[in-house]
Amino acid sequence: MPKRVPVERWTADGARAEDDWLAEEAPLEILIEHSFKDQRRVSTWGITLRTPGQDAELVTGLLYSEGRIAGARDVIGLDMGEGRVRVSLDATVDLDLGRTRAATAACGFCGAADLPEVDVLGDAGFRISREALCGLPGLLEARQGQFRETGGVHAAALFDGSGELVAVREDVGRHNAVDKLIGWALREGIGVDKTGLLLSGRAGFELVHKAGRAGIPFVAAIGAPTTLSVELARRANVTLAGFLRGERVNLYTGTWRVL
Repeated sequence: MPKRVPVERWTADGARAEDDWLAEEAPLEILIEHSFKDQRRVSTWGITLRTPGQDAELVTGLLYSEGRIAGARDVIGLDMGEGRVRVSLDATVDLDLGRTRAATAACGFCGAADLPEVDVLGDAGFRISREALCGLPGLLEARQGQFRETGGVHAAALFDGSGELVAVREDVGRHNAVDKLIGWALREGIGVDKTGLLLSGRAGFELVHKAGRAGIPFVAAIGAPTTLSVELARRANVTLAGFLRGERVNLYTGTWRVL
């Protein structure tokens, strides 16, 4: 939730003391209970900075996006604490904890030795009209409560082929918002192969990778894509749209999914 802080506002008329609402940014330590040589142990995976709220979704989506679990069934327990979460994994999960994380709210693949790839997505039949696609930013803006209060958070949403928003998440980290969405879908058992991912900002490589890893065939960004994100979307058969503003949109890959 946003936090109230004192501020001194300066204008041409002088200075005055007021209160301001800021987006909360706080560390979350992730501990993982896992099997090692027929024994159970607890290891610190790392710390990520995020906006508190939906932490169970965030951790589930993060572990899945980074290929540490194959699905929500691999997580047999989540013990939530103040600034800490302990994740218990099924004994069958073969987890390499050689790389820990110390991530900022802007970090997608901090500490990774190589850029990850994703499988090529098949065609599950997702299609959307240009008119419905162009109407998505307005729908997202109406549901960005924390952004209206603070101006300091990103948003991500899942949308269906009719142009309706299925779920929305906000966070100081754009990749956290996406992980929260993916974690929500995993925990609820909701398929995402006939949905699209809407981003309030740019579409970087790590966000397209998270979509492809989850099986989301369409990524639409209000901001710009990057060269790496376009290359990955093309290889993964993901439709990538950018500069989604007003009646205008740029389609970089997979144009056949837009009617």
